[in-house]
Amino acid sequence: MVTHQPLLSLDWNLLFSLITVIVLILILKKFFFEKVHNFMMDRQQKVKDQFDEAQAKQEEAETLKAQYQVQLDNAESEKKALLAEARSEAQIEAEKLIREAHQEATRIREDAEVAIAQRKEEAKKELENEISDLAILAAQKIMEKSATAEGTGIPGDTLTNSEEMSIRHKVDELKIHMNQENEDQ
Repeated sequence: MVTHQPLLSLDWNLLFSLITVIVLILILKKFFFEKVHNFMMDRQQKVKDQFDEAQAKQEEAETLKAQYQVQLDNAESEKKALLAEARSEAQIEAEKLIREAHQEATRIREDAEVAIAQRKEEAKKELENEISDLAILAAQKIMEKSATAEGTGIPGDTLTNSEEMSIRHKVDELKIHMNQENEDQ
């Protein structure tokens, strides 16, 4: 005959097995599960802290980037302002130099005109002196000629035709030259 054994029998073995399992669960809970749980919580907190720190650093980097961009914009506008100021100063300096050059040119022109006027006056006086000298010479020669024509008979006292023509030619040239100078003034 076949005897059947009950599926669950309550005996001391079962009781010790049950106690052993409970003790084992308590030991595992105390030494293993809590430590694993604490490790996982610590790890989760570290990851959260690192994420928060990374996010704070990213926000700080964004702030620094914005500040840097503002500084770049300020530097650009400052550069433009400095360039505009330098151009303005250069324009003022160029205008000043041009005014000074015009004043110098005017002064040189006026000095030249004064020098030219003085030179013309000197030339005019020189020509007048020459004309008067030639007129006196011509008058002397004419007087000598008329005196010779009256019969003084001194050789060399008379003007030859070529001498008289030369004197008249020089007087005419001086008159033309004086008229030209008078017209120039």
